[in-house]
Amino acid sequence: MPQITYLAVNSVLFWLIALIAAGIIFIGARFIVAPFPAAAAFGVPTGATERFTYLWAKGTRDIVSGLLLGGLLWLKVSLGVLAAFLYIASLIPFGDMFNVYAQMRTKNVAALVIHGGTAVFMCVLASLLLEAR
Repeated sequence: MPQITYLAVNSVLFWLIALIAAGIIFIGARFIVAPFPAAAAFGVPTGATERFTYLWAKGTRDIVSGLLLGGLLWLKVSLGVLAAFLYIASLIPFGDMFNVYAQMRTKNVAALVIHGGTAVFMCVLASLLLEAR
């Protein structure tokens, strides 16, 4: 079996990772364009008097994270580098899940599941990348 050094465009893993990158960028853009509905979907809604600062900061973080992941795919980095990035970046949705839980407890189970599921999905993709090496 030949050793894979990077993900080719015809790889299912390439498109799953590209989907994660696009999804993160979309979520970040939503925090810039429609911050209050995005905050509610995130799991910690804000009041109308809240400033946009943290919402735009979250949006910027998500856009940059997605662009970085897309850039790593475009640069054809090794599978180990891509896996390491995914493992480390999975700390963001895990942190988001704990943040939502700390603020809302179980009032927004859907947000907890989405954040936790995203983190687990990223770890599974990273594990598959390491397995494919």
